[in-house]
Amino acid sequence: MCASLGRTQNQPFPKKAFAGTWEHEQSHHNLVLIIKFEKGKNYATVVDVGTGEAPSFKLKAQMKGNELLINPQTHVNDLYIRLSVKNNKLLFKTQIAIWDRSGNPLPTDKNRYQTSVYKRVK
Repeated sequence: MCASLGRTQNQPFPKKAFAGTWEHEQSHHNLVLIIKFEKGKNYATVVDVGTGEAPSFKLKAQMKGNELLINPQTHVNDLYIRLSVKNNKLLFKTQIAIWDRSGNPLPTDKNRYQTSVYKRVK
């Protein structure tokens, strides 16, 4: 078992599993995410298109293990975001950040993430 754990840690990050356009269907509209990787960069660019009614915005996601992580930033993003791919579906997990008096986000509670499931469309 230790040998298999060592092999999985040495495998490259699965960029192909994440890259592309993803869609989350809701009752009256669909939400769209685009995930891109630039050559030579150690992060992914996540473009939140949403429903297309408002301007899209871009966030940089750091690669960690088999996940993409987006940490909260003051005046930019008030969520902890974790992205993972399972069974060819994108699991988009979010948790609202709680800020301390110094303006730093407090650590997350792994049991309080909300999960949305996205399907690949491109």
